[in-house]
Amino acid sequence: MKTPPLQGIRVLDLTHYQAGPTCTLLLAELGAEVIKVEPPWGEQGRFAPPLIKGLSPYFAHLNKDKKSITLNLKKDRGREIFFDLVKKSDVVVENYAPGTMERLGIDYNELKKVNPKIILASISGFGQYGPYSGRLSFDPIAQAMSGFMMLNGDTGGEKIKPLPIPEAPGDTIPGMFGTIGVLAALHHKEILGIGQHIDVAQLDSLVSVNISMTYFLMTGYTWRRAGQLVSGSPSWGLHESKDGTVFIAAARGAISDRFCELLEVEELDWDIIESWTRMRTTKEIIETLVKAKIPVAPVFTVDEALKNPHLAARNMIVELEHPQVESYGTPSFPIKFSETPVHVRNGAPLLGEHTENVLRSILEISEEEIRILREENIL
Repeated sequence: MKTPPLQGIRVLDLTHYQAGPTCTLLLAELGAEVIKVEPPWGEQGRFAPPLIKGLSPYFAHLNKDKKSITLNLKKDRGREIFFDLVKKSDVVVENYAPGTMERLGIDYNELKKVNPKIILASISGFGQYGPYSGRLSFDPIAQAMSGFMMLNGDTGGEKIKPLPIPEAPGDTIPGMFGTIGVLAALHHKEILGIGQHIDVAQLDSLVSVNISMTYFLMTGYTWRRAGQLVSGSPSWGLHESKDGTVFIAAARGAISDRFCELLEVEELDWDIIESWTRMRTTKEIIETLVKAKIPVAPVFTVDEALKNPHLAARNMIVELEHPQVESYGTPSFPIKFSETPVHVRNGAPLLGEHTENVLRSILEISEEEIRILREENIL
């Protein structure tokens, strides 16, 4: 039987909210055993509204395929158990504010004392050092300081109105970079037998993918909007159809030449394209432009996007069982492997659902000791 690429890798997940859980979600979907170590009261993401029979869709999305144990890291015995787990793990991921790991006594210097091969991935707003490292951050803070929010802004008048991008790129992008860092560090450990500390910042991550910055550094021009950056062509943008909206991406060159030929014009301009689209339904526009090999898409709402047969063909929406809601639909893993296939297997765990199993199977802690640990509010 083929196994997923990260089978045999154990990850201790100290993350909360979104950036860190995105990293550990990807590792779990790649086949790693991800043990979510939560305080006895649960991580904050569990309570993000709305709650459906007590289950947060936000938490359900970000914590698929993970195990959950409860452990009070503010107590000596809780830290002892954590270090025992570190000895038998490959990776620790955290997205506390910088300094928190040190205050808890579980920073990288302490971790590598018990396991020199351990990899610690730290995801934070501004990184572990630098003048802003002590500042707290969420996704919109990174969007604002990286230029993303202004690039996405409304340019209807002379003054640009900043507009946040939905779906938290200031969390998801650093989460993905965290995963890349862990994979690289696992490879390095395989060669040299040592671990390392990975430092990922939200701001760094958004800056690194902001192509507009390179344009500015080379040209001195500040782009008002991301759309200007990509093409500057009237054939690149949103257009109204008879019954909806489409996005046409006829980049300059062979594609825009084909568009000119289709419209029987020498040169494209926005009014010509708009008058052509307004006379046709979205379906007619899509069929015509796809046949002409011109990139085009209908602008879907989320519910319309979920009905796309292409997503079904690629198994991108799955149904997972869950004791609180019986089952829930959620996006699946997007990378398709020929030799090491991955499948989303389980819904998000109940708080502490795997505590006893993990402590017994990995640390061989007895049922009696587990009972005492619960009485002492360590679990």
